[in-house]
Amino acid sequence: MAIKVAIYEDNLALRETLSEIIRSNAEFELAGEFGHCLDVIQNCEAYKPDVIIMDIDMPGRTGIEGLKALKSVYPSIEVIMNTVFDDDDRIFKALREGATGYLLKKSSLSNLINSITEVVNGGAPMSPSIARKVLQFQNSKESFTERNKLSERELEIINLLAKGMSYKMVATECFISIDTVRTYIKRIYEKLQVHSVTEAVHKVFIQK
Repeated sequence: MAIKVAIYEDNLALRETLSEIIRSNAEFELAGEFGHCLDVIQNCEAYKPDVIIMDIDMPGRTGIEGLKALKSVYPSIEVIMNTVFDDDDRIFKALREGATGYLLKKSSLSNLINSITEVVNGGAPMSPSIARKVLQFQNSKESFTERNKLSERELEIINLLAKGMSYKMVATECFISIDTVRTYIKRIYEKLQVHSVTEAVHKVFIQK
């Protein structure tokens, strides 16, 4: 079944480019393209996307505000922020509000498209510079407490996921099967009392 993707981007040229790429890929189905996120709840009710590509700087309501509103009603929809902003404040606000991925617009379009499949498969894609910022928060007091709950292997796996790796990439890196990765992820969820990779990364690396 095709992955239903909605696009929120106020730059018309970029929005049309992204929409055309989604339409031309048999793995995806375009579930709407919008220049603002003022009606994000109604849009999701009508078109039921699996994944949303969300800009931050949009008229009337920021993408982070739209994300917060969306997650309060549709927590299972995966949201990838696609933006020019790489400041700590916006990055961590977006992740705290439930963004699954955070990509910079200078990333290649092919990377963005690959990230759609990645989030559906349980990954948390981030541009390399964003992943580094996330990992810089490892030494915070609260995060240290959360990290102590995890085994060395579990920490290794959550580190790789925080870098934007997919389950398959983690399995290859750790020389284990994808099923074993999923078993570790299940244990991490139970220990941290979370329900997604994004929540786990937030608890281990971002809390301040």
